[in-house]
Amino acid sequence: MNRYSAIGRTVGAAALLIAAASGPAQAHHSAGAFDLTKHLVFTGTVEKWIWANPHAWLYVRLEKKDHTQEVWGFEGGGTSMLVREGWNAADLKVGDMVVVTAAPERTGAHLAILSQVQLSNGRVLKEGGPPPDAAGGPPSPPQPYN
Repeated sequence: MNRYSAIGRTVGAAALLIAAASGPAQAHHSAGAFDLTKHLVFTGTVEKWIWANPHAWLYVRLEKKDHTQEVWGFEGGGTSMLVREGWNAADLKVGDMVVVTAAPERTGAHLAILSQVQLSNGRVLKEGGPPPDAAGGPPSPPQPYN
């Protein structure tokens, strides 16, 4: 075996590994599970705040008009992306009142993808702006959830 064929096999193997790894990575970052034509506003208290990669998660306890409660999970971006948008791990604490604007999951599960969070002091944390609707146009006006 000559030196060039060994290098060629190494480069080929590396290219295959990169190609194989890129498929799951692209699928992971899809927003297809969320209905980007709907933008709902949720008002409640922070139940849990997970500042972690690959995605931060905010869990909010909501009280509905019939006085029942439910907890919703809101998927955010990675911490480095959120920092670039002005977020900080200490921005949210359990018990804080928040108003969250988000696009809900299509299945009806209590999950949504974050667009912005308004803190009790009035400060608004945005995540790259509201997502466009499925046709790529501007988002629909936010509608109250509860």
